[in-house]
Amino acid sequence: MNLFGRKKETPTVSSSGSSSGGPAAGTSAAIAKLRDATETLEKREEHLMRKIDLEIKNAKEFNAKGKKREALTCIKRKKMYEKQVEQISGAKITMETQRLALEQANMNREVLDAQREGAAALKKETQKMGGVDAVEETMDDVEEGLQDADEIGQAMARGIGPTGLDADEDDLLAELEQLEQDDVDSSLLSTGLKEEEGLSMPSAPFSAPSAPSSTPASRQMTDEERELAELEASMAM
Repeated sequence: MNLFGRKKETPTVSSSGSSSGGPAAGTSAAIAKLRDATETLEKREEHLMRKIDLEIKNAKEFNAKGKKREALTCIKRKKMYEKQVEQISGAKITMETQRLALEQANMNREVLDAQREGAAALKKETQKMGGVDAVEETMDDVEEGLQDADEIGQAMARGIGPTGLDADEDDLLAELEQLEQDDVDSSLLSTGLKEEEGLSMPSAPFSAPSAPSSTPASRQMTDEERELAELEASMAM
């Protein structure tokens, strides 16, 4: 007696437990077959339950009519049907456990496949970047470049004075004194020339005109001394 009804065609499964479509197809086919078998068992169980109810009804009727033998026969058939129902219940639990285990295994396989693909993609991208060493080297170059750029910016921001102003202060003072001395010498020379010209003039017997000639010279020296004092005061500030 076939408890599962008409035999259904299923994919051919190889000795390794997988169908021609690979492990995923084999697992899916097994899950589908277990689900179909469970549904068939449930239908069979419902059919047997109806038979049990019918045998109970018949046994009561025969017993009411005093037909003990027929009533006992109904009870025997009821017990036989109940035994089949018990067997079906056990088979249903077993197949349900198998189906859940296969579904869990199928999900684990899909998760593992996804993780493998992710790991392969990550490895490929890492190889494109040259690996960890290449990334560290690049970051070192970036850090070094930033440091160089900062040093260049600081160097360009440094103040630079005009060329020629870095002479020693003593040399500058010496040059200033030489300029002052040249002015004094020029003034004295100019005064001497004027005095000589005054002595060679025909009106030399008169000494009065010589005084006016010395007055501009003395006034010029006073102006130079004043300028020198102003220059020294500005340098002392």
